Amino acid sequence: MKENSKIAIIGAGIAGVSAAVYAKRAGLDFSIFEGTGVGGQLLFVEKVDNYVGLVSGTKGSDLTKSLIDTLSELDISLTNEVVNKVELDKGVRINSKYEFDGMIVATGASFKKLGIKGEAEFSGKGVSYCAICDGFFFRKKDVAVIGGGNSAIEEALYLSEICNKVYLIHRRNSLRGMQYLQKELLSKSNIEVVFDSVVKEITGSEAVEAIALENVTDNSKKAINLSGVFVAVGINPNTEFLKDLVSLDEYGFITTDNGMKSSCDFLWAAGDCRKRPLRQLITAASEGAIAAINAYKHLKGHYISS
Repeated sequence: MKENSKIAIIGAGIAGVSAAVYAKRAGLDFSIFEGTGVGGQLLFVEKVDNYVGLVSGTKGSDLTKSLIDTLSELDISLTNEVVNKVELDKGVRINSKYEFDGMIVATGASFKKLGIKGEAEFSGKGVSYCAICDGFFFRKKDVAVIGGGNSAIEEALYLSEICNKVYLIHRRNSLRGMQYLQKELLSKSNIEVVFDSVVKEITGSEAVEAIALENVTDNSKKAINLSGVFVAVGINPNTEFLKDLVSLDEYGFITTDNGMKSSCDFLWAAGDCRKRPLRQLITAASEGAIAAINAYKHLKGHYISS
């Protein structure tokens, strides 16, 4: 890591790599901190089907390799270290030993898991956490969505246009989503809502073949044969290390202006750790670019908040 680094980029998913590319092109001195590996959530994506310019069905691992190659071609190296402590004063101190003039946070978010048998085993093999990302691969098949909020209903509605049948599994006796979404949901002939039920296990051989359900009111059990399980019980932003340092919403996402600047004048955020209306790879990449350019403008003294 260069002694004269000016900007720290935390995270090397697509938002972090995008920020690094634009920071490099702008001539910024910077360092990327990544404790696990390049790619972020891409490491758990079997195929990417909606990123402009990529061949349909590109593997997440192939896109991850492209990110690694991009960093290599630009001679950008990583600091292989987890950031667990940040101090903000007139600048940024990371892990009590690295000092910077600013920081771009691109730490992403982690999908909330069900924590049941078969979930990890079939991740990418029928278990998904994003219908828009993976729904196409289950066209004309039977699938289940787990959850009862707006996100789960929206996932079910999206899948209903692609799949043969969609089961919406919810542990309570009523949905939590907006009424207009519920009305649309109930109008779909190929969506079946299963109330008062939890998924106890996901089963199959090489891919998902069925789920085992348990009714929470009478403890009765049943199995449903299907090809895909979409978990929509929420996500957790990876922002715990910023608690009490910058403005976060009630769920822990970093709030920013349109230029990706947080409540701190020298801290920007991009990607899934940021409060944003659309959580997609393409929007994460654009936010990383915006954050890097505005970090550059800040150091040059002509950044204007928007």
